[in-house]
Amino acid sequence: MTLHLPTIAVIGLLLYFGIAVGFSLVMLMLRGQPVPRLWAASLWAAAINTAMFGLPLPIPEAASILIRNGFGMLSSVLMVAGVAMHVGRRPPWRAASALGGAYLLGIAWFSLVTPDLGTRLLMYGVVLTAFKFWEAWLLLRHAPAELRVSCRLAATVFLLDAALFLLRGLLPTAPDAGNEVMRAGLPIYIGYIGGLFVILAQTFALMILLVERQLVELRRLARTDELTGALNRAALLDDGQHQLALCQRQQRPFSALLLDLDFFKRINDTWGHQAGDDALRHSFRTLRDDLRSYDVLFGRYGGEEFVLFLPGVAMAQACALAERLRATLAAHPLARVEQPAIPLTVSIGVSEADVGASLDQLLARADAALYRAKASGRNRVVCDELAAGAGGTA
Repeated sequence: MTLHLPTIAVIGLLLYFGIAVGFSLVMLMLRGQPVPRLWAASLWAAAINTAMFGLPLPIPEAASILIRNGFGMLSSVLMVAGVAMHVGRRPPWRAASALGGAYLLGIAWFSLVTPDLGTRLLMYGVVLTAFKFWEAWLLLRHAPAELRVSCRLAATVFLLDAALFLLRGLLPTAPDAGNEVMRAGLPIYIGYIGGLFVILAQTFALMILLVERQLVELRRLARTDELTGALNRAALLDDGQHQLALCQRQQRPFSALLLDLDFFKRINDTWGHQAGDDALRHSFRTLRDDLRSYDVLFGRYGGEEFVLFLPGVAMAQACALAERLRATLAAHPLARVEQPAIPLTVSIGVSEADVGASLDQLLARADAALYRAKASGRNRVVCDELAAGAGGTA
């Protein structure tokens, strides 16, 4: 059976433009995100490149060669930049542009000075293979833990794409092709037919990358307090229950700190609710930064209350940490531009889980200790039934 190349070219052209349009609609749904914009632009550049290969243009052949290869390189540069940003790396604009520019100089030489279709196809295959390996390497080397599944799947597709481009570049051209790429024979058939499958696979791979990132973001939002960025109450209690059960199975201690900002209503009434919100954010960040060496669960419990779970930490160490946190916040008032700083203090109740105790029981004991800390003058730490040192009065 003889394949009709013009028909294949039209099918490929329609497919590329359909994919570019579809991905542009996805970009509109995810407006404000740079990665989908880069990938949509890459697909449009690839579609234009395909159109110039498959359709005759009323311009000199040399100009057509340079322009369509320019769009091909633009597509590759945009794609690798988007992949880099997706995995949290800086887009390699200079390196990618340098590789694309060197390729275009070679194409110009072997089109105008020393016309050689075989060398041009080889260069195209090698450079596109390099870009695809680059994209796969970024996905495999720098994928965040929560995105590894989609990154590995996409990397596999890019490696298959690289193999196709390399095969196309190494295949010999038809003897009578001259300098016309559409008469190159097997390399063009492989490029078009294989490309139809690869572009579909690549598009699905890009969609998978975006979908998993959106799912991760939705899970993060479902577990995060919008105001402070801390774990919210539901996530805090869920993770706390899991860690408590794990510590009980391993016969390790498990302590809890219940923290309450002192006189928070006074901040709202005196300086306004924006100052109150700033105070909550400042308090969380200040305390969190003092906990970086601990394996902890720290989140907002509600209102101006925070909870800190300490897996593997016994009462004595928990009380010492609580006193340190109390002193840290007292030493870091909320600074404001051209306004007086707002002093902040915290009262803390500390408890340690008994054998077989539930998380609710642990928190109830911490709450009782917190009540005694506030009743004793605030800005102090109370450790369950025993007072563990007092700070100054608020």
